[in-house]
Parts: sequence; C-alpha cells; structure tokens
Amino acid sequence: MKLKDIHVQVEESEYKPWQVYFLVVSVLTTFGLYFEIRTVSSILQLMEGALSGWGWVVILGIQGVLIGFVAELLYDQGDEYAKSASHLFGSKDRTLFFRIGVMTMISGIITKIVPPLLENSTEYLVLQTAGAVVVLGILLIHQGISDWNVRTEWPAIAAGTALFRRLNSWV
Repeated sequence: MKLKDIHVQVEESEYKPWQVYFLVVSVLTTFGLYFEIRTVSSILQLMEGALSGWGWVVILGIQGVLIGFVAELLYDQGDEYAKSASHLFGSKDRTLFFRIGVMTMISGIITKIVPPLLENSTEYLVLQTAGAVVVLGILLIHQGISDWNVRTEWPAIAAGTALFRRLNSWV
C-alpha cells in the first residue's frame, strides 16, 4: 500500500488527520523508547535540541490551560449575569475582582510552580509538555459540553498522554 493510499484512508476516517498522525508518531516513539531503539532516542534528542527555544512557549501553554481550568471553576458570565466563586449571581465589581485580582494571584502561583516542576520532571521538555497541552486543552474546551463524545477526540488524547507520560518513564 502506498503512502498516498494510507493518507486517503486516514482522511476518510471519522477522525481528524492530525489526530491520527499524532497518534501514530506517539505510539512509534513510545515503543521505540520502550525497546531502547537508539535511533528513536537520538531523533528525540535532536528534535528537543532544535525546539529548545520554544520551551517557554509550551510552558506558557500549560500554564494557560491550567489557569483556564481554574477560571472555569471560579466564575461564569453571560450577557445578563455574572457568578464568581459561588452559585449566586454577583455584581460586575465582584466579577472584576475575581477576573483580575484572584486570577492574577492564581496565575502567579502557577507561574512559580509549573516551570520548575516541568523542567525537573521531563527529559524532553518541549515534546512532553506539548503533549500535555494538547490533552489538557482538549479537556478544557470540552469541560462545559454535556454531550461531548470522547470517541471523536480519543486519538489526540491518547497521543498527547503517551508523549507526556511515557517519554520520561522509559528513558
């Protein structure tokens, strides 16, 4: 089977092509590391070296996703209502306080904790953190959707999880 035929099958599947390719690369990578194939670890080290300047971007990405989860828990706002850290409707002033004051404090705490944690617990900072950003980003987007069908996103969730969790544990 030619690569073009494979690509046609991927495009005709029920999943987005980027999710399928992401899953294939993640599975091959984790198996390559598990079976200690030096070519795989060498390629990962080269990629990580080439992408090392992007470390701050993926760290900001993971921080943004984490802040997004906190924001989802703390406040809810529509055209004619605002709720902050409670089930009660509040004032615009209270919402402003939470959006700026509380979220600034939470952002500061996350900024102090997340970068050192990631830098100390990952060998491939950019690749692993990018995997985590994809998984957590998908979960954040779908957090408020009651009829979300996880089967439509499972390839990307599995791929991101494999990259984040497995790269470090098998090296």
